Amino acid sequence: MSNDLRATLWPKGPRSDIWAIIDTARDPKAYWTLANSHLNYSCLFAGELPDVLEQAAPYLVQLTSEDAYTDYLAANLGNSLGVFLQCDAAMKSVRHHLRKLLTVRDPRGTKMLFRFYDPRILRVFLPTCDSGELEQMYGPIKTYWAEDTTPNKLIEFRNSKKGLEVAKLSLVAIHGGSVADEVLLPAVLPSTNFVLLPQGRSSLPRVPIVLQSVGRGGQLRRTPGLLRLFRTSGVGEPIPFVNNCYDIPSSSLNPDLTLYAEASAPGEETLTLQVDKHDETSATLTVAQLTLETAAGSAQYTEGIYVGCPTPDGRSSRTRIVVPPPKPASVRHRLFLRTAPGGPSLLLFKLAAGGAGEPLANGVEFDAPKEPVSFWLEAQGPSAKRGDGLLQLGLAGVDGVGDSCVVTAVAVGVITAAAEPGDRDLVLLAGALGPQQPIALRASVTPQGAPFRWSLHRSNDDAAGIVALSSRPLPTLVPGSEPGEAALFTDAVGSFELLAQVAPQQAPDGDWGGPQCSRSVVIIRATIESNDTAFNGRFCRCAVEADGKRFVLSSIREGGSNSSVQLAATVRLVGGGPDGQRGTNSISAAWVHDVISDNTGARYKGGVTVQREENELEGLRGTITASLDPAADGLGLTFPVTTGAAPAASFDAYAEARPERTIEQIWSYFECKSALILWSEAAPDDRGALLEVGWSFTGDYSCAAGRVREPLIPAKLAPTTQVVHPAPIPVAQAGIPIPSLPRRSPSRPLARGIT
Repeated sequence: MSNDLRATLWPKGPRSDIWAIIDTARDPKAYWTLANSHLNYSCLFAGELPDVLEQAAPYLVQLTSEDAYTDYLAANLGNSLGVFLQCDAAMKSVRHHLRKLLTVRDPRGTKMLFRFYDPRILRVFLPTCDSGELEQMYGPIKTYWAEDTTPNKLIEFRNSKKGLEVAKLSLVAIHGGSVADEVLLPAVLPSTNFVLLPQGRSSLPRVPIVLQSVGRGGQLRRTPGLLRLFRTSGVGEPIPFVNNCYDIPSSSLNPDLTLYAEASAPGEETLTLQVDKHDETSATLTVAQLTLETAAGSAQYTEGIYVGCPTPDGRSSRTRIVVPPPKPASVRHRLFLRTAPGGPSLLLFKLAAGGAGEPLANGVEFDAPKEPVSFWLEAQGPSAKRGDGLLQLGLAGVDGVGDSCVVTAVAVGVITAAAEPGDRDLVLLAGALGPQQPIALRASVTPQGAPFRWSLHRSNDDAAGIVALSSRPLPTLVPGSEPGEAALFTDAVGSFELLAQVAPQQAPDGDWGGPQCSRSVVIIRATIESNDTAFNGRFCRCAVEADGKRFVLSSIREGGSNSSVQLAATVRLVGGGPDGQRGTNSISAAWVHDVISDNTGARYKGGVTVQREENELEGLRGTITASLDPAADGLGLTFPVTTGAAPAASFDAYAEARPERTIEQIWSYFECKSALILWSEAAPDDRGALLEVGWSFTGDYSCAAGRVREPLIPAKLAPTTQVVHPAPIPVAQAGIPIPSLPRRSPSRPLARGIT
């Protein structure tokens, strides 16, 4: 046989323009036989290759008629080891041309390996080429030779001006034999050594298998029965096997029969063709099961997985996927991960954070793992719509996809509460909104409609005493009716991590990562440590000013500025962290006043009265200060909040423009409600009242020009009610109208008061 091959390739003696492309994946001996030869050869794959791939790659070999490698090739004719070609160019030029033929694109635009160096592919493909495609295939090459389906024959493909010229050459006939003398042995010739097992929604092309003989019937046996065989590549019923045997009529093998295989379970399947009792051959195919484990669980889950884009603050938001070892364990082939055309642009990382990512549009290959291996995905931009991407897992060089998963790329914004910016810790005051009123949360997401999973986790460094203050382990968190919305109740104390994650609704538990945003939340507990409110009525009087022209009804000592009303309380704030002080610097406090009743006026001679307007009440409508001096004492901080007020009223001794009308009476019936309120910087409109104090100032005097007669009712200052709340209640519930309070910058200390 080796002499027959030499006579075909070198009919006129030794020459240097005969080459072979050898697929070392077809025979374990092919690589080492070539490496031990003295021939000039070069791998068609570029770059540094892993050992496994290096020993299963295609090689361009410059043949010589004398080298023993020709005997090896002749002995393996019929095993689809490679093809031959004639080209008088240099090795570098021939290799450069052949490398351009290695990749093609399918109708969807996906790059695929084109195994043109497989004789089973080349002999079918070349006759279908038009003139332009032939020019691409040949270039500097003059002739291709490929094995025929009939043993001991080569098919010669020569590109001429007339087009493709095809001739079948009999190796036996060249040396004086005859076709009748040929012995055509039976053969089982699969187009690939691998059959992929369909997973979930995936459907795979059937694998052609050629059964070869010469007009004789036979029997096909399968062991252990992992493959179903069909007569067509498309629809149709499977061929019936009885006890894993199929009897082939002689008319079907004339000279060959092509069947198409589908897999039902992973493993090794051996097909044996027997044409008589002693004449049989077999081929073993590997049925490979590839699995892609994701956050969506099974890859057939239609919602698929969600892959995040980098967050607004630059943090990665990667989604983990896992590739288990293929089944059976004998599969040591290269695998690939890629995205189908038309979807979002994804990068594949080997680490959960950091490292460089590889784009999946062109596919990323890696060795079949012996243990489950994790990768992480990150999107370079959001999807146009949900489910517009597809992640595919397959065997390198094998048609079809072993497993796939729908992908949506998602961009998630920051978590905000009401109109606040969301760029710092969210500090809230427990009770300020009431037990039934939550804080509205929102996180933006693109594309719309992606499902959110909200969760809360307490910070690990919260002191045990803080946890004990909470009526429940975590604040109540209720997802909203729309994705990206939720409601948070302030019914627990401490510091928490709020997480909004985009994930399938039926995603399994586990650290799968994915698009998410988080925010630190601190809920502050405020209580009254001590109530030091005091009222001093010793200086309540009605007096005439020095010039004798004005009468004053007040609670201020003459010539002094002492406040007769001293509103003072010490407040304790407990937040998060080991000392309870986390978040307390975001709480502001102030005393505010509500005038319930104000009947202050004067009566002049002739019955003329003058009533004072409420907003003119001296000493109460001025600036109210709240001096805060925080001090650490146990958990949290304590600080006093104090203010003062001195109600007073004055009237001219003579009526305006009527000096004959002198003042006869001056009175004041004044009642006020003061409240200590607190609020958070993150929610300044949600204020809670912690202490309520009611007080009154009364007095009724008879007057004459220049002097004060005996009082009808002596001036008096006294408290009316006091209520200490165990926790802040909404100011609306306390019935206190609150003026507008200005927002403060994050760097400003605790609020000193209001006007």
